Amino acid sequence: MDIHSLQPITICLSKSGLAAGTTTTLTTVPVGATGQLTVYAIKGKIYNKAALTNQATPTTDFATGNTFIPIPIPLSNPNLPSVTNGALGYGSVYVVGFDSGGTLRVVQGQIAALDVNGNFITAPQFGGDGPAGPNTGNNDFCPIGYIVIKLGSTAVATWTFGANNLSGVTGVTYAFIDVLMLPDRPQVA
Repeated sequence: MDIHSLQPITICLSKSGLAAGTTTTLTTVPVGATGQLTVYAIKGKIYNKAALTNQATPTTDFATGNTFIPIPIPLSNPNLPSVTNGALGYGSVYVVGFDSGGTLRVVQGQIAALDVNGNFITAPQFGGDGPAGPNTGNNDFCPIGYIVIKLGSTAVATWTFGANNLSGVTGVTYAFIDVLMLPDRPQVA
């Protein structure tokens, strides 16, 4: 076997316990016990990160370097590429992870329309897997989980990651999913 032909793996080796903190912050409770570590590998090199308690969330997308795109309110006309105008609701997925230095990073996926029951009409896709472009240290990012945010029929304002609360906003539902590695598409059911 040619060991040099193997691809180095990027993987989260422990359950991160991703959860909402207070307001716009995130908390992790690795392995279900305070004080444990989230263990992860980027390109085969192993790292660990202590539990997060009310960690401030980023306000820019790690993959694009731009501020996060707000999720539109129901029945609005966001005029975004591949997003239906006038939908009964909208949602997006946010991949949460760490870089090799242990910095919390978030990447926004596609914004997608919801049907009358609050389900995605077409499942949203994940965003990039790290900063794009030349000389950026591409793929210095290990997902530990993702958050599915949906603005249903009772939502009265847009919702932006890093600016709006991660729990308790009227008309907004939140699903925190821990991952070993990202599935081929978000599991939203």
